[in-house]
Amino acid sequence: MNSRERVRLAVQHQETDRLPIDFIARDEIAQALAAHFHAPDGEALLQRLNVDLRPVGPTIKQQASPICYADPTIAVRHDDQLQSDVFYDIWGVGFVRKYALGGEYLDLVHSPLRDKGSLDDLAAYPFPTADIWDYDTIADQTARHGDYCLWAHSRGFFEISWFMRGMDQFMLDLNLNREYAETLMDRIIDYLLDRTVRILEADRNRRIDIVEINDDVGGQHGLLLSPELWREFIRPRMDRMIRRIKQFGVLIRYHSCGGIREIIPDLIELGVDILNPVQPLARGMELDGLKRDFGARITFDGGVDTQRLLPHRHADEFEAQTRDILRMMGRDGGFIMAPSHALQTDVPLENILKLYELSALPLDRI
Repeated sequence: MNSRERVRLAVQHQETDRLPIDFIARDEIAQALAAHFHAPDGEALLQRLNVDLRPVGPTIKQQASPICYADPTIAVRHDDQLQSDVFYDIWGVGFVRKYALGGEYLDLVHSPLRDKGSLDDLAAYPFPTADIWDYDTIADQTARHGDYCLWAHSRGFFEISWFMRGMDQFMLDLNLNREYAETLMDRIIDYLLDRTVRILEADRNRRIDIVEINDDVGGQHGLLLSPELWREFIRPRMDRMIRRIKQFGVLIRYHSCGGIREIIPDLIELGVDILNPVQPLARGMELDGLKRDFGARITFDGGVDTQRLLPHRHADEFEAQTRDILRMMGRDGGFIMAPSHALQTDVPLENILKLYELSALPLDRI
């Protein structure tokens, strides 16, 4: 059974020869793992970890720095007040570098629409277009990755909206400046859909299996906005995106951190096939309840806790709890093994190695 078949069968809620395996980690962790395995590059590392999925995507035509948050950096300017360089992405959102727990992170410091709250401001704002990307290598990427399960990435309109406007201002907009909020989201979706469609059209081999829509709407204690606001503003726009993307015959993976249990039935109705990253310590996201209530209708990609289990459980205790998770979630398919967030620098290497060692076993041997 190859990787593509393994993932497809799991999404069809069938057990496979072993669990499908995914991987996401901070660069510092990936480098430590590569050194452990003497892996010469990222692809070699993924092979050593038995990872079944591979990302494909276009190349940005111009960038000012490889340091970026989620979209490419197109300008770097020093801010004397912050005493730091600010990295501006394609939306004009600015980030600064911060260091914690031995790793480097980016913090948002500039929202370009914070003081631009009129429809005229939106009409005048220079939104990016899908022309800033080069799609010519997509077909070669999909051909090169052979029998792996391939996925393409799209950011989400809710997160970009509040990044551009500021979280406080955008939440006010949803309640008090609704036409502005809707226009902003729709402008962003126009770009996201154009870019995604171009990726899928460039895949002449029709080898892309999954499109991920990445849009955090949850936090540790639940949704960032009420379910009613989510259903009024976010759901119909997700429906627009999913309907268009599914015309290409691909699966939809939806990424949102945090406690989003209240909208999982909505996601299933919209046609989401895979939910990632499944943060089990967030409110309402207990794995046994998710598997019981939704496990036959959606596939969970993630769920191996990065808040307590991976960084703070050791040896026998870690292995026993991990085995329980993998057996429960892998039963009857509908599960792709992955951490519940990118592996952080506080996770011991031995726990990562044990997790991927166990996941590569047949389910009845875990």
